[in-house]
Formats: sequence, C-alpha cells, structure tokens
Amino acid sequence: MIDQRLVELALEKVGTADFERFGQTLYGALQDREFVPLGGMHDGGAEGFLSAGDGSELFVDGSESVFLQVSKQQTSRAKIRDTVRRLRKYGRKPAVLTYLTSRIVPDIDKEEKLLSDELKCKIHIRDAKFIEISINVNMAIQGAFKSFLEPAISYLFQPGVSEIGSQAQEYTDRTLAVFLRQEVEVRRDNSSLLESVADSLILWSLSETDPDKGLFLNRGQILTKIEETLPAARHFIRGVLDHRLALLHAKAAGESRQIRHYKNNDMYCLPYETRRLVAVENADDDLLKLLVSCGFEDRITISFGETLDHLRSNIITCCHETLERVFERQGLEVAKFATNGIADDELYSDVATILSDFVDTLKNTPEEKSCIRKACLAIFRGTFYKSTEAERQYLSKLSRTYVLLLLLKNEPKIVEYFQSISKTFKLYIGTDILIRALSEHYLSEENKTTTNLLAILASSGAELILTQKVVEEVATHLRAQMIEFEINYSFIESKMNVDLIEYIDRILIRTYFYAKLTPADEIKGPESWRAFMDQFANYGAIRTNNGDPQLAAYMLRKFGMVYESTEEMLKEVDLEELEELTKTISVARSQGRHAPSDDDILAYNDALHILRVFQRRRETNEESPGNPFGFQTWWLTQDGKVRRAGGSASAKRGGAMFMMRPEFLLNYISLAPNLREVRDSFKKIFPTTLGVRLSSRLPRAVFDDLLHKASEVAKYDDARAGAMITDLTNKLKGDARKDYDNRWTDAV
Repeated sequence: MIDQRLVELALEKVGTADFERFGQTLYGALQDREFVPLGGMHDGGAEGFLSAGDGSELFVDGSESVFLQVSKQQTSRAKIRDTVRRLRKYGRKPAVLTYLTSRIVPDIDKEEKLLSDELKCKIHIRDAKFIEISINVNMAIQGAFKSFLEPAISYLFQPGVSEIGSQAQEYTDRTLAVFLRQEVEVRRDNSSLLESVADSLILWSLSETDPDKGLFLNRGQILTKIEETLPAARHFIRGVLDHRLALLHAKAAGESRQIRHYKNNDMYCLPYETRRLVAVENADDDLLKLLVSCGFEDRITISFGETLDHLRSNIITCCHETLERVFERQGLEVAKFATNGIADDELYSDVATILSDFVDTLKNTPEEKSCIRKACLAIFRGTFYKSTEAERQYLSKLSRTYVLLLLLKNEPKIVEYFQSISKTFKLYIGTDILIRALSEHYLSEENKTTTNLLAILASSGAELILTQKVVEEVATHLRAQMIEFEINYSFIESKMNVDLIEYIDRILIRTYFYAKLTPADEIKGPESWRAFMDQFANYGAIRTNNGDPQLAAYMLRKFGMVYESTEEMLKEVDLEELEELTKTISVARSQGRHAPSDDDILAYNDALHILRVFQRRRETNEESPGNPFGFQTWWLTQDGKVRRAGGSASAKRGGAMFMMRPEFLLNYISLAPNLREVRDSFKKIFPTTLGVRLSSRLPRAVFDDLLHKASEVAKYDDARAGAMITDLTNKLKGDARKDYDNRWTDAV
C-alpha cells in the first residue's frame, strides 16, 4: 500500500514528463483501455502543438474520439478550451476529453458542466484528490507511482542527516515552539475539553436536520460530516461518539433532550427546542459577522465613495477569505492582537502580503484586482489600527477557535512539522510492539492500530529496525505460547466460549480464540491453533527452536523493516558499560514475573538496545546542536522497568532519553490528519459561523495560558526559538510521564 500522504508531495515535486507518463498509466488502468500518445501518431502540426516536448501530453484511445490530457499547468479552463479547438482544427472529432491534473480544481462539477456545454464535448476533470484516492486501486497504478512519481521524493527515503545544517533554519516558527511547550508541560490530555468539543460538533452536524421535513442523519453520516470538517477530531471522536450521543439524547430531570434518537431506523435529529437554541446562537454569530461586514463597507465608502460599488461584494468576500489565510499562517499573532489590542506593524505587513497573494488568484481583470487590493488594504488598516468593537469581538472569537484547533493539532504548521520528523526516524522496534502487531492479524484493517502505525512510519520514510535479538525474543515468546496452549488449552478448546476468553493472559492465545469464535466481518477465522501460528512461521520450526530465519523474513516483509545482526549492534559499544547495565536491568527484571535465567538474557538484550541507540546517534551526528528534528534514533517499546533501569546510561549522556512510547507516534503522527485535510478544514471553519461558535468551547483559562506562553516565546529571536523546538521535541518524544487518554484512541 502507498501512503496517500506521499502522493500530495510527489505530485508537487514530479517533473512534467514523468507526470504525463504516470497519468497515461493511471487512467489506462482505471478505464481498462490503452491510451497512446497523440504525438506518436505523427499528426502533422497537431503533434507540434499537442505534445509537451516528447509527444506525450495528449493521449488517444483506439476509437480516436476519446482523448486524455495530462497536465501540471496551474489553470485548467483555458487549457481545455484551447486543446478541443486545436483538435478540431487538425481534423479530430473529440467526443470525450479527460483532463488529468496534478493540481486541485475547485468546483469540478460546475467546471465540467460549463465546459461540456460550451465545447459540445464531454469534459471530465480528474484532479490531485482523485489521484490520491485512486493510488492503491490496483498494482499497475502502484507500479506507476513507484516508477514515475516516487523518484521525485526519493530524498525522503534516504537515511542520515547530510543536510542537517541547512535545515536548521526551517523550524523556528514560534507557534510550533508554543505548541511543543504546551504539550510537554501538560501531563494529561484535557478530557473535559474534548468532550465539550465533541458535543459541539455533534450538535453542529445535526444543525440541518428536522423531523417535520424528514431530515435525519445516522451515526455514520454524523461521523463523516464531523471528520470532513475537522479532520483532527478523528483521533478522539470515534472513541467517544456513541457515549456522547447517548448522553445528548438522554433526558435528565427537569431538562429536555438535546438530540432525538429514532431507534427503529437508528437515525438522529435535533428536536425543536434545540433547533430554537441553535437558531438563536446562529443569529448572534451571523449578526456579529454581518456587523463586521458592514464595518468593512463603511470603510469602502469613506475611502472610495461610490466608485467601487460594483466591486463591493468582491471586496468583502476577499477580506473574509484573507482572514482565513491570516489565521492559518499567523493565528497566534492575531490572537495576541485580539487580546491586547496593540497594533503590530509586522502583523499588518504579513496581512498585506497574504492579501496580495490571494488577490492574484482572483479571476477579475488586472484593473479590478488593483482596486480590490487597495480597498482591502484600507479596510484592514482600520481593522488593525482603529478596530471597531464588533471587529475586536469577532477576531477574539476566531482567535479562541484557532487556539482550540492548535490544541487539537488541527494546525498546518504542527502537522507539517510532525510529518517532517517522522521521515527521519530510525526506530529499533521492541518485542512487545511486534507481538502486539502479530496479534492484530485477524482484525479488520481499521482496527490494526499497531500494524497501521508501522505501515505509516515505513511509508513516510522512517527506518524500522528489526534486530537479531528481537527475533530471538519473539520466537521464544511464540514457543512459550505454543507450549502453554498444548498443555492448558488443546484439550478444552471445543468447550471454550467467548465469555472465558478475556481471562486468558497470553495475548496470542486470546487472539486465536477471538478470531475463531468471533471473527471480524468478511474475515475468515483460523481453522486451528497450528494454522494460526503458521501465519508467521512454520509451527514445527518455531517449536523446535529452528524458526528464527522464517520469522525474521516474515516480519521484515510484513512491516517494512530492515535487519540488524547482533554483531553489527555490538560495534563500538563499550563492553564494560554493557556488562554493568545488564546487571542493573537484571536486578530490575528479577522483581517481575520472569525466571532468573530469563532475566539475564532479556537484561543483556535490553542493555544492548539502549547502548546501540546512543551509538547510532553518534554515527549519524544526531547530537549536533543544529539538528532541528531532535534525536532521530529511538527504541520503540513500553517496558517501564527497563526505562527506569537504563537511567544510568542516560545520565552519562546528559539525561538524553533512549525510549519512545508508541503513544507519542499514535497521537502526533499515525492518527494525525494530513496537511491538505487541515488546510481544507481552515477554509471550512474560518471565518464562518462555525468558527465563531467553536470558540465558546475553549475555557478562558486555557486560552490565557497559551497566550501567556506565546508572549514569553515572542521575546526570543529565531535562533533561540529554533533551539527551544529541538529541546522540546526531544523531551516530548521521550516523555514517559505524559498521560495520553486512551479513551480517545482505543476505537480508532
């Protein structure tokens, strides 16, 4: 499987010729027909116009009336018109033209209808989002990605930090520094905040329902609407949706239900009482936005009289659209301005730049664009230097919404940063993580949390390392469970029922019985215990201690890992420190459930992994002060005893941690939305009434605390802010005390 998040970047980086070859393969595979370059048919002058240097921009199928155009051009409408016109000029009779572009085309349906009616030719537009969705449809398309798109982003897959010095200046954004400080200092996720946000999103999703008109939503539709609007909600809404729905439609003493649930068809809607309250809130929010728009219009009249009346609606829309982009790029700065009211020349300058960039995208004439730009600048000069009470209230509410989205990790700079660091990871995968991944074999794809985490990391460019010692431990673990099953369960297997499974303390035995007695939808359960274990390696080979090579080969392929032998791990490791650390860990392990002989073996393996992490960091120069990503090499495991026992090794290295918890990766990388989703959500939220309404869900104390941190960070220059980011990132990766609330992730 190809991670869709790689497709976005590949489409941006790929060259024109390679994108055209990719597009030919993609669309041919989807349509089950062959498209050949029109230029290859030597069509005289048509070839010269319609080719992109190699004759492959325009393709035609065997009917010679169905054409495919593949383009990276920024604009599409003029390109399509010109192509159809020239095709007809050179004697072609196009009945269908499909335009495949690496860009995102807004309002595709309207564009297709407009061009189809105008050109009397069926026009299909397939944009970047279509490509992302289609990338894993079949092996031919996956192969085309690897052949033509992946080379453009090959640098993502290269280990090492050869460009670490030049990258040091890229991550000095103060928003990122404030966010990381908040995450490091707050020991526990704010469950009450998440519950409040969840309730708000549920009520908002049902805002257009009405039982009198037969307008309802089911659970799946509610979930889809929420996640499409606020993609970061995906990491918590699924785990709590049913519980919050139940509370919202429950009737407390003296209170009415906030939502209605029709159990017969499992549909939901807002009752009249809630719709009335929502209407009042909407009216207040709409009025506030209207007052702001009226203030904008007043400034147009004051500065330009009636000369720009024909552009008034364009100017007002442009102002609100620009505000959305301002919050995306300078959200914390706007929040500070809205709170203290102090004009900031740098902020206004940024607004002017953002405005100018947006005006350039408009379809107005150059003269109209100039007028719109001047009018908007005059409006914003008033907003940021002589703001009205309505504007201050409006910006204050939107600022609170921005801070809420920041805390939910629904912020472009945050998503981009964690995507960047995920590509640099070198992770030694612990035995416990791999056993958990093996136990997910018979789960549905969406419930394979650990497996999906490893897949996302591997596809993003992280190096997942399987050591010889871990293979030995996994094999020993499987062998122990085989023996226990044979002794304790083989004779009573036919009598097992679902109620008894939860009392089994061996994870793979428990998994086997669940898979056999309650298989997931459309997944056939294992026929027998032997067949279940044979999924990973030959049962007899593992049972007789000869299955390590098979098991290693399976895990390398299954999880996209690389192999490291014990001999390689021992290179440059201080053997005296290894022996000393082994003894310390052995004492810690002997207090647990393991037999003493096992403790010595496991303690040696643990000590070797700890010291190998530190040695690998030295090899790749990760300890460089210019490293913006923090340490990249970690041991991914959850063994708390080993973390504490390994403290002496950390102390010798300035307190540097060596162990990363999977919860960090789940919360900041695996379950995080992609960059395009977050940017799209800003367009849906800012500055709409939803953006205003969400602001009420953020406690004032939380808002003030974050702005206080922002004010402190603002005192530092870029160099100091960048150094803070490196330090805070290391602390967050290795934070053993942060309490991630599993309620929000277990159901994902």
